[in-house]
Amino acid sequence: MAEIISNNIYLIILMPLWIFLVIMTGRFFAVYVNNMLINILTLFSSLLGMLSCGGLFYTFSPDNVFEYQLPFIKINDFIIHYGIYIDKTALIFAFILFSVSFFVQLFSIFYMKEEKKRYRFFALLNLFNFALAGLFFSPNLFQTYVFWEIASVVSYLLIGFDYFNTAKSKASKKVFIINRIGDTALISGIILSSYFMFEYAPDKSLAALPFMDMNIISTLLYSYTSKVLFLTICGLFIISAIVKSAQAPFYMWLQEAMEAKLPVSALLHSATLVTLGIYLVIRTLPFLTFSPTILKLIALTGILTAIICSLSACAQINPKKALAYSTSAQIGIMFFALGILNIKTAVMLFCAHAFIKSMLFLTLPDENREWDYFSFISFIIGGFSLSGMIFSGLCAKEVFACNLNNNGVIILSLLSFATAFYTARLAFNIASSHGLTKTLPDKLKITAISGLIFLNIILYVILRLKFSYKITEPFWSALFGWIFVYILYTKNKFIKIPILYEICYEGFYFDKILTSFSDKLFNYISTISEKIEHKIFENYTVLNASARIAVNFSGLIENKIMNKSVELIKNGLLKISENDLKMQQGNIQRYNLYAFLIITVIITCLILAYTAIISYAGG
Repeated sequence: MAEIISNNIYLIILMPLWIFLVIMTGRFFAVYVNNMLINILTLFSSLLGMLSCGGLFYTFSPDNVFEYQLPFIKINDFIIHYGIYIDKTALIFAFILFSVSFFVQLFSIFYMKEEKKRYRFFALLNLFNFALAGLFFSPNLFQTYVFWEIASVVSYLLIGFDYFNTAKSKASKKVFIINRIGDTALISGIILSSYFMFEYAPDKSLAALPFMDMNIISTLLYSYTSKVLFLTICGLFIISAIVKSAQAPFYMWLQEAMEAKLPVSALLHSATLVTLGIYLVIRTLPFLTFSPTILKLIALTGILTAIICSLSACAQINPKKALAYSTSAQIGIMFFALGILNIKTAVMLFCAHAFIKSMLFLTLPDENREWDYFSFISFIIGGFSLSGMIFSGLCAKEVFACNLNNNGVIILSLLSFATAFYTARLAFNIASSHGLTKTLPDKLKITAISGLIFLNIILYVILRLKFSYKITEPFWSALFGWIFVYILYTKNKFIKIPILYEICYEGFYFDKILTSFSDKLFNYISTISEKIEHKIFENYTVLNASARIAVNFSGLIENKIMNKSVELIKNGLLKISENDLKMQQGNIQRYNLYAFLIITVIITCLILAYTAIISYAGG
């Protein structure tokens, strides 16, 4: 059974892409706009991925690896492959992706039922799953980068789904632009590493940076480069991970992402976009372990982010913003674990956080509506678990505490207190501002939230059977935090500490500082460019004449070739539309004939493509 799943794992990756194409092409040709069909296909895709990854995980031993590759780009001895790489890490991340996606999509059916463009929303959810699944099962860093960029683009489209809304449109653009910093760092690190492997490695296949040989690559790279250059390459990977996982000082983009719809927020914060930095650090650990300085930087970045974002969350009243700061803080704890090479604990914290945080988002009430008791109680359960008091959150944090020294335990205890403080404050504040009602929410919402709670409990049972721990300071700190907030709430003793509250509320002003710096840098570059243009280019007649010739030539190409091509395409599409209109006569038999012909053509093309691939692969 395991062999069958591993040999057909590509179906898990391609299924969301196929559903995306079905939804969009169906909408484009006005054939399939059936909401029930869209719901069933979307849920089936995620359920298939969840069951397949979960089943395969328990049949894989820790050292077991499955790899299947085909050549994609071949330049002399340099070959970049595309394919599938399966190990325990990939299966864990993919399982979390599909399981959280399944319940978020289930919730979205209820949440988006009045949305006119819901087909586009579900199409993008499927495309997002395709991008993340392709990334997690990538066999090398080049393919990882391709899917990394696809995920960034799709997240931009999801955040800016209501593009007619100016605030949401600006937020999606800001998120996209900030993430370009990390993406540029990632591709720079990949190119530098690949260059040295191609130039000096005895095996040119290592230039593709396959994960299977990452230990060999890191050893060779450390030998072939100077210490400064090696640290530069490692630093580029770390910058990419820090930006993508919303760590200091780049965590402000996650606040902008809160403009997205509630299901998107739940998906982005739990198991997908912000955890890609964690995944990248785990994959590139063979590089990073050569330098204790880099590991200390990762740990210190995580601790700093966790402290800053926890304090910022304590000052927030807006639930989505507070949970956004909370996400950066919790991922900061994971970075702390990775920095001290406690990989298992980091993965445990990641899994627990995914189920808890997605459930917390789904329980939030709509604006100007009462909060039902079911969602309120579920939020309290999630808050307890996130604080490290019950279920998987308790197990993950206590296991982590058992592997820390006294200073580490103190830091984790303070962070647990802060987590308890802002989650309890949010719960009581939302309940008082929205009011509570005994009316039960929609059945799909109940099912989605209950499913995530169930996964949280199952994860706790699994971790409890595999790891032993004892109740330590983080648990008691969290318990004290909840009691402390309850006392303050009942006595109405919340106060805003001067200066400190303002600093925390503004997220320690990192957003304003970076925005101001970016504006000044842009103005400085613009001023220099203007001076160069006026002082040099305007007085250089040869250059001006060349520019005019280029402009005239470009205009000729545009008018005679490009515009004519667009005109021909337009006329061709109009002809196709006219013929399509004539064929739509309401005759079922005729429609069946069309469907039969289209399916026959598609199957023929697939057979021909498969034959060509087999022939090429076989030499």
